[in-house]
Amino acid sequence: MQANNTILEAPPKVGSEIQRLRLQHNLTLEQLAVKSGVSKSILSQIERDLSNPTLATIWRITKALERPLEDILSVKEGTTCFEKLSQNATPEVMSEDSGFRLKILGTLNTVSTVQWYEFTAEPKAELVSEAHGTGSLESLTLCTGELTVIVGDETQYICKGDTLRFRTDVAHRLKNEGKGKAHGFMVNLL
Repeated sequence: MQANNTILEAPPKVGSEIQRLRLQHNLTLEQLAVKSGVSKSILSQIERDLSNPTLATIWRITKALERPLEDILSVKEGTTCFEKLSQNATPEVMSEDSGFRLKILGTLNTVSTVQWYEFTAEPKAELVSEAHGTGSLESLTLCTGELTVIVGDETQYICKGDTLRFRTDVAHRLKNEGKGKAHGFMVNLL
């Protein structure tokens, strides 16, 4: 039998990501210790990458931070705090009639909870959306043009400068019935 000379990679350093999430939740080390059942001293060591936590410990911390386990374990060492996309690299989706163009501004990390877009709508373009999850909301700010927003059986008209917030747990449509392009931003809270 031959010995396997494969060198295993070191486990990911998760401390800075745990600290970032803790601060994002406005929690002290002591508060996270109480929520997670992991001692304050161990949490401090983990955040400073002085301790290599067990999977069970990371699981308790992620549950206390209300985040999936993979959010912590998928952190790549040496990543920066910036992610820059050129205009041409920003992903886009088009409506079925190709008149509604959505630039995806949000990250993949938040796609299941928060999505945000910059959009342009050609005259007569329509974006039809099925219902999203229960309690989901959309906030739409129009920079130029005008739009008709139809949610279920209700209709609302908005024009340049308006912001409209509405439920998206029912089918909804955005229509540009104006003569010019409409441009704006939308945020979906799922």
